[in-house]
Amino acid sequence: MRRGWVVAFAGACLLNGACAAVGNLGQNSPSAQTSPSSEASPSPSPSPSPSSNAPLAVSSFGVHSGEVGLAYSPVALGATGGSPPYSWSLAGGTLPPGLALSQDGVISGSSTTPGTFSFGVKVSDSGGATASKSGAIGVYSALTVTQPCVGQCVRGKGCTTCGAFGTATGGAGPYAYKVVGGAIPPGMKMSQLSLVGGFPAGGYSLTVLVTDKLGATETVGANWSIYNPATLIAGRTSGTCANNMNPSGSCTSTWSYSGGNPTVLPKVVITSYSPYTDPLTGQVYPTPTAPPPGWTVSIKGGVITLSATLANPCTDTYRGYVYFVLRDPSACATTGPSNTGKMLVNLVYSC
Repeated sequence: MRRGWVVAFAGACLLNGACAAVGNLGQNSPSAQTSPSSEASPSPSPSPSPSSNAPLAVSSFGVHSGEVGLAYSPVALGATGGSPPYSWSLAGGTLPPGLALSQDGVISGSSTTPGTFSFGVKVSDSGGATASKSGAIGVYSALTVTQPCVGQCVRGKGCTTCGAFGTATGGAGPYAYKVVGGAIPPGMKMSQLSLVGGFPAGGYSLTVLVTDKLGATETVGANWSIYNPATLIAGRTSGTCANNMNPSGSCTSTWSYSGGNPTVLPKVVITSYSPYTDPLTGQVYPTPTAPPPGWTVSIKGGVITLSATLANPCTDTYRGYVYFVLRDPSACATTGPSNTGKMLVNLVYSC
């Protein structure tokens, strides 16, 4: 009975491929070594040796630029190999002020100081192994803007030289510009923070959002008052500057005007001349080629006073028509002149 049990068990073991188990059981069975089986029992398989881990290394170090006043997009450092869990720390240098490295390897915070900051990081595993890596983070200064026209900028109609209404500095370029309020004046275009083209008369407002490459934003507002050219108005004595045989050899004429630059006085500019014909004698005098002698202009309170004085009343004469306009002398002037004033200058005296 005992021999048959051993043989039957051994046959099942061989069929199942568990040969090593047969050998073990045979040691506990006295008849195991006297088995009639002519087939030798297989040798036990050797146990595999434990595999070693890869060396600890920093595998991810994706730091990026920052900007003062802007939250730093967190960066998670990565490691491979060694024996997790890992622990991170600084290994020299300094992070940008306002940023910190957590023990689990995350750099985050909000930068407070511009510049370039070099530093090293160290990762340690549970077995005491370490690995390190060095790098740098550049921090841009804060995005700032100027907005000189946020109150009001006065411009002349047609002016093309004073379209700038703000500047953007700092931050990370390039900047993007988007109109978020008001509208660009008709006939003009916007290039960054400047209007291109001639200003149309009227009042206009504009709000522009400036965004830099890292997402920082600032808003620029602008308001404009655009004036038309001045208009000459003939006054009570305008039209003639004549001495009427006055021995003083001088004359005065006054004009008034409206509109134009509200803060800068206009300038009287002679544009042309024409001859004078004496209505009594029919004599045609030569066309003047220069302003009247002693020509002076004063402007005050919307009134223009034009005067001429003969240097030598006994020998000098000046008889002809003078045409003039008002021009805007300001830096952001209207490009058009006023209407034209026509004035007879009739200076003559015989000693």
